[in-house]
Amino acid sequence: MEMKMLNLNNYKEVLGLNRRNQEYIRPYNPPSAKAIADNKVRTKRILAKYDIKTPEVYKLIRNKKQLEFLDWESLPKSFVIKPNQGTGGNGIIVFYGKKKGQSAWIRPNGDIMTKRDIILHVENILEGRFSMGNKSDIAIIEERVKTHPFLKQYSYKGVPDIRIICFNNVPIMAMTRLPTKRSNGTANLHSGAICTGIDIGTGITTYSMHNIDDKNIMSDTYELIDSTLDLKNNKPLSGIQIPFWDEMLEISLKCQKASGLGYIGVDIALDAEKGPVVFELNARPGLGIQVANQAGLRWRLEKVKGLDIKSIKHGIRVAKNLFGGEVEESIEAISGRKVINIKERILAYNKGTDFKKKKIEKETITAFADTGVLTSRINKSLASRLGYFESIKFFNQLDIPTDLTSFKEAQDIINQKSESITVNSDIKRLAIIIEDEKINVRPVINVLIKISGQLKEIEMIVTKNIPAAIVLGSNDLKGYLIDTSNTFKN
Repeated sequence: MEMKMLNLNNYKEVLGLNRRNQEYIRPYNPPSAKAIADNKVRTKRILAKYDIKTPEVYKLIRNKKQLEFLDWESLPKSFVIKPNQGTGGNGIIVFYGKKKGQSAWIRPNGDIMTKRDIILHVENILEGRFSMGNKSDIAIIEERVKTHPFLKQYSYKGVPDIRIICFNNVPIMAMTRLPTKRSNGTANLHSGAICTGIDIGTGITTYSMHNIDDKNIMSDTYELIDSTLDLKNNKPLSGIQIPFWDEMLEISLKCQKASGLGYIGVDIALDAEKGPVVFELNARPGLGIQVANQAGLRWRLEKVKGLDIKSIKHGIRVAKNLFGGEVEESIEAISGRKVINIKERILAYNKGTDFKKKKIEKETITAFADTGVLTSRINKSLASRLGYFESIKFFNQLDIPTDLTSFKEAQDIINQKSESITVNSDIKRLAIIIEDEKINVRPVINVLIKISGQLKEIEMIVTKNIPAAIVLGSNDLKGYLIDTSNTFKN
């Protein structure tokens, strides 16, 4: 795959470090607000008043005496240690488990740290080794966020996070940071994590950037860049719909209000159980986010400066109108994949349809995109209306038992009936399916549909009790990107 360096000189209105400090941080971030963001304990307390979730604190270690009397056995098997006033992710150590029968804990890369090793690290935190200005600090032992299953597939061991920059109560720009093997499972860009731009309007990822030897390496083909080859199946990093997108935009603006920061970067992780959880607030967010988004911050900031934003919803609406809306066409053009919605209006054709003879019978129906199932499914009543009534009747006459006790029993039945179904040309095979939490065998038919302007004949399991007339499974969604920001495409 061709790789290239991004030359930001080709892009106007890029925000530089000096302009960021002079025009946005100094005027809009008062010292009292920066003091909140620079202190993780204070941040947690302030955000709690606004019902904003953060990782649970297990222990606060303020001095060596508290460290000496810490009950290590009271800690869970997995946890995180971080400095209260640390910067750039320095001093943070994640533990995934405990060595059985030992006072030792396991890091993401498999390394073992003994109790003594951890004590030495905590002492370094207390002495200010990782804090701003090397001032004495507090060590936080807190809950380890468990990665949301959707994002887990794009991350090497660690927890991805989403950074959203806000100004004047408007989300300005966003990116996600993905841990890699090179970064040892951390989301630290300087250590080798990948940052991927996110379209504000839709929450869909766009371009990816990886810092190697202080050089910003870009992916110009919407494919995985080299550093992620440790991931299974080489999943593309563009076109990912970030879950809970609108909720995260709301949280970022609530954080801005709670902290008093006029210019802020909010780091949010997606916990498998809790959903969006705020990691930390940044009063001086970095500028690399511009590279991942292939866009400058300066002109976006100028667009919203001085606007009278009346509410959080108003701020989000302004952001989407100004900075979103073009990603769908961009992704389609570059990736060659169509963008569809979770609920998509499609055409389903009668099995007797003959385009050459202009004999066309069809229905406009609602299809539901569900990547959690493999084979697409069709409601029995719709299948009957499309000309498969006799085939369904034929299947029912096979007297296949319902509510089977095991998958093995179901597979044995399929093996027994495989020859019988060849009599009916419409039934392509039999499939095992879970219906109402029970194991059943159902017929599979081929149905002609038109989705997003494309004609496709796909396999569908005839079933009942599905959320729409047709449920599109992952086998038939490979050529599409799913946008969860809208219910229907008009």
